Amino acid sequence: MLSTLSALLLFAMIAPVLAGPSDVVVQVGDWFKYERKVPRWESVDPFLPEGYFGPLSLADNQTNYVLYAVTDITPSGDATNVTFLVTYNWMNGSETTETMIESVSTMNTNIFMIGADMSAGQMVSDTWSFFGMFDYPQRFINETFDFVNPDGTRAINRCIYTDFDLFGSLYNYTFEWDKATGMRTYYKNEGDVGAFGESNEYIYTVEWTLIESSVSGLYIPEAFTTAVMLVILSASTISVVLHRRKRRPI
Repeated sequence: MLSTLSALLLFAMIAPVLAGPSDVVVQVGDWFKYERKVPRWESVDPFLPEGYFGPLSLADNQTNYVLYAVTDITPSGDATNVTFLVTYNWMNGSETTETMIESVSTMNTNIFMIGADMSAGQMVSDTWSFFGMFDYPQRFINETFDFVNPDGTRAINRCIYTDFDLFGSLYNYTFEWDKATGMRTYYKNEGDVGAFGESNEYIYTVEWTLIESSVSGLYIPEAFTTAVMLVILSASTISVVLHRRKRRPI
């Protein structure tokens, strides 16, 4: 009995340390809705010209939202594969769907999702080569910070880095993930891209923002902003009403 208790206590002590890049806590049925937009596009070309080759897509500029719903979770060696049914709600009123499999591990180059409960200093993606043309660096969590929302405090992992490609184009990346689940909550990619193929030089910024989720209390920037404004307006209204009640007629 004592040896069993000691083993359980030891496991409880080391369990947080064992959290790694393949740990998944989301469940089948969980969903995450994102707003995707391109707030900056500077070029003599229209957005995504014919023959475009680059980091942007029509979904980044022509959808109301993109919904990712978890449909399957399967361990695979050192990784955990999470399957999402992705629904694109287009501005023209139509919807399309596709299936995406996210391999949660340090071999994941997309890092839409990372391991749950990771912390600052841990690697989220190892080096990899893009068709042998240029290499991407290792990427680490730069910082873990607390974000206070109306439902409580949520820990967020952040990775910021700058990269150059073979042709001298500059890219700045910001990734933020919810620490408890590993789900991406915010993504920003800024680039100053030289001419390539039929595309002329262009400068852009693309942002993904989590706007709604089935996971209770998940960090949602836009919802937080709206909630704060409502609280401020409510507080202001109550203050004015109380002030008027306290005033005595002359």
